[in-house]
Amino acid sequence: DLFARLLPPDQMAGGGNVVDLQKFMVQRLQGELHRANGLRDALLDAGRQNMSITARAHEAVLLLLDAENFEHMVHIATQDWTDLLDVDAISLCVEGDPARIGGIVSGGVFILPPGSIDDLLGPGQATRLRPESGQAPKLYGPAAELVKSDALARLTFGRGAPIGLLALGAREPGKFDPGHGTELLLFLAQVLERAVRRWLQLPKP
Repeated sequence: DLFARLLPPDQMAGGGNVVDLQKFMVQRLQGELHRANGLRDALLDAGRQNMSITARAHEAVLLLLDAENFEHMVHIATQDWTDLLDVDAISLCVEGDPARIGGIVSGGVFILPPGSIDDLLGPGQATRLRPESGQAPKLYGPAAELVKSDALARLTFGRGAPIGLLALGAREPGKFDPGHGTELLLFLAQVLERAVRRWLQLPKP
């Protein structure tokens, strides 16, 4: 640290018309060292955050495995996961006719008109991160005004079953950004798909 702050004294070489540039060279090297240290610290912070997020995702999966029935599983995913995943609202959505699938709907599950999930994610897209989600009452119900940013993941439950959506909402604008990775979001969605298939005894896709 001391050497990073020291500068050599000004010197003249070869007479009064020639300037010794070693001071400026040292200053440049010190600047590069400072930038490298800043990058290192940023990478370490990002690594620690990623480890923390991964650990919370693993804990969320273990909690889901403890569900005693379908309703308990939905409660875990939509209520208990909010604290674990550091978000403010979580919803499960399915496409279809409320008269036909209303029997499986419980708290935290919302029915969307057919085609809504492709409209939200894009046809064939598995996820979407929205830094500015706007109000989405069909996704979050009473919590819609709270949600300013969200992460969405497609859910494929099985042959003949309606497609679904996992929606994680945050009150902080920009919490989710298209530049962020979606590996853990996809992992949680896949675990949730399997849990739903298990409790509703649905065939695999």
